[in-house]
Amino acid sequence: MEILTKEWKSYIESMKSALAEDKDWQEELDLCLERAEDAKNGDEEALVDLAVYKMNHGIDFEECLSFVKEKAGLNDVYALTQLGFLYCMGVYNSFDDSKKNIIDIEDSTNEEKSNLYFDKAAELGSVQAMATLVNHIWIYGRNQNKEISEKEDSFKLTAADFTKAENLALKAIHIYENNNEECDVSDSIIALLMGWLSDLYASKNPASTIYSEEKTQYWKNRSDELSEKLKESGEKK
Repeated sequence: MEILTKEWKSYIESMKSALAEDKDWQEELDLCLERAEDAKNGDEEALVDLAVYKMNHGIDFEECLSFVKEKAGLNDVYALTQLGFLYCMGVYNSFDDSKKNIIDIEDSTNEEKSNLYFDKAAELGSVQAMATLVNHIWIYGRNQNKEISEKEDSFKLTAADFTKAENLALKAIHIYENNNEECDVSDSIIALLMGWLSDLYASKNPASTIYSEEKTQYWKNRSDELSEKLKESGEKK
């Protein structure tokens, strides 16, 4: 993959220009320059990071997308999760609004691609992918009582969705509690995940097969306890 391309250099120059009005760009500029330099010197991890960054910002998009997909094909969990986010969140570039048109996140086929990448990453043990899939189901569940348009009909939850979310959440929490070094999310995300699981157990959607008042309260308590622990830890620091 080519590194110091015309598009990349243009993006860096745009960031340098932005520094004149907003010094907050300095940290990102430094990281971009460091990542590109490391990649140029043969650092494979930096090269993947750079490709993902470029892909997400629409820079040298096709080449970088192909490179990240190649890594995903080799079961690279980071590449898989980043492709999942790409197809559900789209492309964003602060200096070029036209880039957002590269990926249409309203296209159901892109949603399917996103889920497929997250599913694969989850199978390989990514807690981040598991939590993201649970979050998507949780979001649909929160909207269950709202009128669903014909366009959104495909978002109606099924019994399989509830079961999938439950299994993924419990698996993610198990990894966090028993093999924390393999957990690729922060403690705060686990606290959120426990809360989402509580909400799913509380859902009275007729499709749900996991409804449980006892489990709702249990996971709410667990979520609150972890959140409070993290808050106290932060205050002590």
